[in-house]
Amino acid sequence: MEAISILFWPTIAVLLSVAIYTFLWKDNMVYKIAEHIFMGVSVGYSIAYSYHKILIPKLWVPVKRFLSQGNYILAIYFIFGGLIGLLYISRFTDKTSWLSRYPIAITVGFYAGFRIVPVWMTMVSKQLNATIKDPTGSPLLNGKLFEAFFNNPTWGNFIHAINGPLIVVGVLLVLIYFFFSFSNDNFVVKISRKPALVILMLGFGGAFGYTFMARISLFIGRMNFIFSEWPELIKSTLGG
Repeated sequence: MEAISILFWPTIAVLLSVAIYTFLWKDNMVYKIAEHIFMGVSVGYSIAYSYHKILIPKLWVPVKRFLSQGNYILAIYFIFGGLIGLLYISRFTDKTSWLSRYPIAITVGFYAGFRIVPVWMTMVSKQLNATIKDPTGSPLLNGKLFEAFFNNPTWGNFIHAINGPLIVVGVLLVLIYFFFSFSNDNFVVKISRKPALVILMLGFGGAFGYTFMARISLFIGRMNFIFSEWPELIKSTLGG
């Protein structure tokens, strides 16, 4: 009985993994069952997590504390926020679904305003700084690196010297490519289009390659679990 309890969930994991991979053959009922189990477990986990980690500690507990302390203004404030959140449930019926627009508008508006500064700091300010200085703080357009290359013309020194200018020129070319205030007949825009496309394709290719390798890594991990870890668990548990 103990062996069955140890092997039960790993075996279920193996069967569900194989069921998902049957989609490579064709869309079939086995795959659909595994897909629905995955979505159901994910949604159920999200609901339970929201209840125990958000609703109780951030709404119910503060309201009880404020009421016990006689701080009725803050209690009403939290209750009002909870009622606004409950308007999301109005989407379950066509007649009241329009009420869900209010919490959606509040959420989107607050999030957009709240994210302005972090987005500026992480996606604009730091990116601008990264086109001027390298991670060590040295300028990307560093003439000393070219001097070092001419004094010692090795491949490594050449890469160090050309890396910074390539980043700066590449950023400028791509910015010009997406600068739509000038017509395509403009001389600067015209000569920058092909180099900018090359840089964009290199960037997209690198991003796609990184994503592909990440998926391959996940696939290797799943295959290692199915063909290595699971059989070893069976042997160690059943003594085969």
